[in-house]
Amino acid sequence: MTRVGPSLFGVIGRKAGTLPGYNFSTAMKDYGVTWSPETLNTYLAAPMQEVKGTKMTFAGVKDETERANIIAYLATLK
Repeated sequence: MTRVGPSLFGVIGRKAGTLPGYNFSTAMKDYGVTWSPETLNTYLAAPMQEVKGTKMTFAGVKDETERANIIAYLATLK
């Protein structure tokens, strides 16, 4: 069960808005990308701008090195 957000375990390679058991916004369901390091980098830089109408109230990670570190960590969650 997820309460705060969807599990990020195995996020790389998963289509956005498709994790069973989590109620995604229509905007995220319609986003139409498969999460990769590149798509995550774009999204994490400015989530609310990238996916207008998302439920995620997070301004993003402006620092490129921080984003790279987050994405590298997410890649280990398989």
